[in-house]
Amino acid sequence: MSVQPWHQDVWHELVRRQQSSGLPHALLLTGLEGIGKHQLALHAAQWLLCLRDEAEPCGACHSCQLWAAGSHPDFMLCQPEDGSRQIRIDAIRKINNFLAQTPQISRCQVVSLRPVEVMNTNAANALLKTLEEPAGESFLLLETERFGSVLPTIRSRCQRLQLSPPGQSEALSWLQQQGFAADVAEPALRMNHQAPLKALDWLTREQSTQQQRWFDLLRQWSLGQIPLQAAAEGWNKLEFQDVTSWFYSILSDCLKAKLGISAQQLVFTDQVFQLLPCATLNPAKLITLQHKVQAVLGQLLSGGGNYNKQLLLESLLLDWQQIVQDSHRGEHA
Repeated sequence: MSVQPWHQDVWHELVRRQQSSGLPHALLLTGLEGIGKHQLALHAAQWLLCLRDEAEPCGACHSCQLWAAGSHPDFMLCQPEDGSRQIRIDAIRKINNFLAQTPQISRCQVVSLRPVEVMNTNAANALLKTLEEPAGESFLLLETERFGSVLPTIRSRCQRLQLSPPGQSEALSWLQQQGFAADVAEPALRMNHQAPLKALDWLTREQSTQQQRWFDLLRQWSLGQIPLQAAAEGWNKLEFQDVTSWFYSILSDCLKAKLGISAQQLVFTDQVFQLLPCATLNPAKLITLQHKVQAVLGQLLSGGGNYNKQLLLESLLLDWQQIVQDSHRGEHA
């Protein structure tokens, strides 16, 4: 697992620190989803476990061979299990038991935990003692997209490593190297906050088709062409977190358009102006709905939020309808 080109400087600094004074026991990698945090964490894990003292994992020693086979006994990956959005206390207990043992092959043990913000309270509390009193030579590489949602008790016991996305030209060039034309790569990056790996996933999983379906339903509902139930049921068939994220982005774009920000700086560009006359929309109602959607999205990203999706989507669509109607009334006043 190699480091992305835009994180090479960060990688070289990690190597320098380890070779001079040593890395901290717990590193918290923060940054947007889809910029390569996990790739960096895994590369660092292989390197820390490598039996040779080099600036990169050698790829040839017994440790690296076990790593390549996916069976290294001194490495543990902790993330939500299939069908769950949370990391629970049992998973943290496994980490604690793992780190209480002595390394079998390498000079240390490494745990990769992601994303930190989806640990429930019991799990987070169970991790605290390990963060305070690490057993032997061990490293915890934690990842988060939402630093502010990580418990302060966890944040204070880790050293933060903030990772940035590449610039637009570098991100575009990288996607083109993956085989996508510029006119396809550019909107994919825009839809995914300039995060190249997320944009690549968006393209390869054909999320653009799903997103277009979501937008078509919103446009038809805005124009009164379909009933509420049809719009909500159509949305309900899509990934709930995606629907919520896209809706939040469209609300943000509407507010930006109201403030006169150019279309080039919007995520959905021309689509916003197909929905309503932004110049006459009610910003107070828009912000209220935006906060409502943001709260739902925050719950989902934190691994919680047991919603009745159909009822919630109907509620959001009714709130949106009111904003559209007010905007059209303002246009004709």
